Amino acid sequence: MMAARWSRASAPLRVAPLMLLALSSCAPRAALLDSPLVAELHAGQESGLASFDHRPLDALLKTHVNPETGTVDYHGLQQQEPVLDSYLHTIAAADAATLNQDEQLALLLNAYNAYTLKLILDHLPVDSIRDIDNPWTSSRYPVAGYTLSLDEIEHGLIRPLYQDPRIHFAVNCAARSCPHLAAEAFTGADLNAQLDARTRATLSDPKFVHVDDGELKLTKIMDWYGRDFVDPAFRGSTRTLARYVEVYASDEVRAFIQEHEGDPAISFLDYDWSLNIR
Repeated sequence: MMAARWSRASAPLRVAPLMLLALSSCAPRAALLDSPLVAELHAGQESGLASFDHRPLDALLKTHVNPETGTVDYHGLQQQEPVLDSYLHTIAAADAATLNQDEQLALLLNAYNAYTLKLILDHLPVDSIRDIDNPWTSSRYPVAGYTLSLDEIEHGLIRPLYQDPRIHFAVNCAARSCPHLAAEAFTGADLNAQLDARTRATLSDPKFVHVDDGELKLTKIMDWYGRDFVDPAFRGSTRTLARYVEVYASDEVRAFIQEHEGDPAISFLDYDWSLNIR
């Protein structure tokens, strides 16, 4: 059984055609992968009953991540790299067809974040993830029997299959301007509350959202992936970006949005790609 599953890992995965750009030219639009993995995920959504054990990753994140500052003790994590590697082996061997929708999404979010951590560990010392060759487009990450790229996990599976804007505050790109990595692993049982918590932690933080000179200043994430927040097909979407922010914002920002009837002037904050190292 295991040999059969691993025989698929080298199978090529093709992104569906017309990978259109979102609001920004550097952010791909959600486009479902053309892969048998998608059928397995759909099968699990209909009948999956299993759960997945993310406790090894949870322990690592609790030890090495500061969710308030968004920084990671990569050198400390490096001392426990065998634990991370062991967890990633379980991600690689997961059976997607046995997992329901929330279990699947928790698995994919954790896979993205754990493989990003592993990528940084493999290239220390490094000043930015962008200093690594093809960090997002290289297919090198085994997930549920298939070898994927980070872009395929996020834009080919997570966004088009689960259609929830909150995932943009759950995946972490190892940059200082990225929404902070949580100090816990996502789980199927707690996923909705965890996604709400990560979204609120980001959109109520002045680092990512504040008012300045009569404008609503937003994280660049909401520029790159703005369509996800206003697309009616996406869970919890709203008419404008500001209305989405209003749901999770601080009292000051919420009042500003309401004063402008949900449509204030908006500009986007500069993005700091330097490594989120502690």
